[in-house]
Amino acid sequence: MTKKIFTILLICLNINASSQERCGTEAVTEKMSNLYPEYRIAREQVNEQTKEWIDKFGDNKLQNIITIPVVVHVVWKTNSQNISDAQIQSQIDVLNNDYRRTNIDQINTPSVWQGIAADSEIEFCLASVDPNGQPTNGINRVQTTHGQFGMSNDIHTSSAGGADDWPNDDYLNIWVCDISSGLLGYATPPSFFIGDGDGLVIGYRYFGSTGAVQAPYNKGRTATHEIGHWLNLDHVWGGWGSCGNDQVSDTPKQESENYSCPGYPLNINSCNTTNPNGDMFMNYMDYTNDGCMNLFTNGQKARMIAAINQYRPNMLNQNLCSSTTNIYEHQNTTKELIKIVDVLGKETNNPNLNATYFYIYNNGTVEKKIIVK
Repeated sequence: MTKKIFTILLICLNINASSQERCGTEAVTEKMSNLYPEYRIAREQVNEQTKEWIDKFGDNKLQNIITIPVVVHVVWKTNSQNISDAQIQSQIDVLNNDYRRTNIDQINTPSVWQGIAADSEIEFCLASVDPNGQPTNGINRVQTTHGQFGMSNDIHTSSAGGADDWPNDDYLNIWVCDISSGLLGYATPPSFFIGDGDGLVIGYRYFGSTGAVQAPYNKGRTATHEIGHWLNLDHVWGGWGSCGNDQVSDTPKQESENYSCPGYPLNINSCNTTNPNGDMFMNYMDYTNDGCMNLFTNGQKARMIAAINQYRPNMLNQNLCSSTTNIYEHQNTTKELIKIVDVLGKETNNPNLNATYFYIYNNGTVEKKIIVK
């Protein structure tokens, strides 16, 4: 039995506003789809499974607030790259404000979209327990002799001058480093074919809202945007060959990305339609400056909640932020299988080949499995 694993990157480019692109998502996904037909199939399945899950459950989840434990790998060569704890905490604060819609600039959301602007009910914490069950502050500092990091796996590998992942089923890994000129950061979308490097990579000048940050990406919205990708959000203009097709029904159709800080309304004729409200350029999944972004929608929330429930289920039941319990201690105790469910939550006793199932145990753990012949 062989399991094929692919790591798919969403590469976001830091290009000035006069450039045509700030993100190479379409080019990278097209390249990966051409190289690996399995990737194209996997992404198509993700979107189909996500739609089915949302149709059945909406944005329901197993608890009121989902808290995602974070480890920040600071990979540094110079003192300026070794960002402070305060800068790292400022990013966690931004994420919590943005995903809970307690951000001060929410008042800048046009009134027409205030009713669909979402509290995503997702929070983030620096992990207090490391993979060995030892106390941690959730910050892993690694000094390197490596130059700027690009889009290779060097950043994810200690032997290549980077930092190894913490278990990506249990932690959101964020690597902060001196990133190559032309890059803000990149992330991996969810699927069952993700391996090494799952998480985000972000330049140290674009992480957080204090310290070494550099305008106009100095308010922490690069991480907000990239985690959106990590939770299965596309850009608001789509990117899968159809104008405005971002797989979300309550974002208006948008023809292309926006930069800087436009005035409202903008592009009222996007995608050959007439929309008096124009583009939702203040959405976190557009390319406007950090200071101009201020919302996710209810539809985007549902998609992110579906991604966690389907592809990152360990995030639903974790004790890595407020406890010193060894996350592997259940391996030393007897655990019993309670039930097996498919991606829609239907119980089964006879799993099929080439399908994904969740094995739920009496100790609260959940394992996702796919059997490939």
